[in-house]
Amino acid sequence: MIPNKKSKKIPLNEFNIINKFLKKLNFNKKTVFNFENDGASITIPKGKELVISNDTLIENVHFFKNDSPKSIALKSIRTNLSDIMSMGAIPISYSMSLSLSKNIDNLWLRKFSNALYQEQKKYKIYLIGGDIVASKVLSISITIFGLTNKNKNILRSGAKINDDIWITGNIGDSHLGFKILKKKETISNKKIKNYFINSYYFPKPPVIIGNKLNKIMTSAIDISDGFLGDLEKISINFNKGSTIFADKIPLSRKLKMLINKKKLDYKDILSGGDDYQLLFTSSPINERKIRRFSKLYDVKITKIGFIDSSKKLKFIGYKLKGIKKSYTHKI
Repeated sequence: MIPNKKSKKIPLNEFNIINKFLKKLNFNKKTVFNFENDGASITIPKGKELVISNDTLIENVHFFKNDSPKSIALKSIRTNLSDIMSMGAIPISYSMSLSLSKNIDNLWLRKFSNALYQEQKKYKIYLIGGDIVASKVLSISITIFGLTNKNKNILRSGAKINDDIWITGNIGDSHLGFKILKKKETISNKKIKNYFINSYYFPKPPVIIGNKLNKIMTSAIDISDGFLGDLEKISINFNKGSTIFADKIPLSRKLKMLINKKKLDYKDILSGGDDYQLLFTSSPINERKIRRFSKLYDVKITKIGFIDSSKKLKFIGYKLKGIKKSYTHKI
């Protein structure tokens, strides 16, 4: 049962927010000192290494003002989980800084913290602390901590010539959901429309896979800024190239239907972001192991091409000319 399910309305200040909404998220871990100190500690087991990642999500950039507190909570934590996944680590805990706008109230905080509570139980992680400030727009910054075997981090730079290139899940559904919400695409069928919108609101990174494939991945990245741009980050950025078979790129049945009916441009899917799926490379000798992991953990994993020495992105079956490769944050 989630604590504070029937919380009374209280004045919103840092002390009350921590005590009424956030303390339940520390799961009574001794090393967080019940949020009564300025810091917390993390014990690193012998032979393990700490992996740290940070993401900040801002209103009107990563989510919309009227998005549900549940979707904002889940997107905030899952985008960070996908970063840890891409380094082959097991997530253990996180810190969170909240910049809260004036429209945040008791009900919003209760739904937000309850969603985080359920997510923490699912992934066996806990909140170790953070900060709360007032802001004109809502912003959530999470620093996540994970463990991996010492010197076994999976880096973007590790791909080797002739390595296979793999993707988990499907790409493009979330990007189309974003475009629907921005009224840049129109889908008349309500069920199909909601499918894409929910894909944007509730990303599903295959967190369990990152650590399970740790020993056989040579490089990895989570697809957050767009498939093509993220593919470059593990190939061209390190003086390698890639050959991709366009018909192997994993798309949902609903997305394929829209593309086939000329209602959606395929190039948008290749450069759209917010998939939070794992893009990784591995030696061809590991193909059977990867397919076995796919069945064992019920995670779709698709081989889409291979690393080569061309220092280019080469697509078999589709022309890349004129495609924007990924989303870039403007400062």
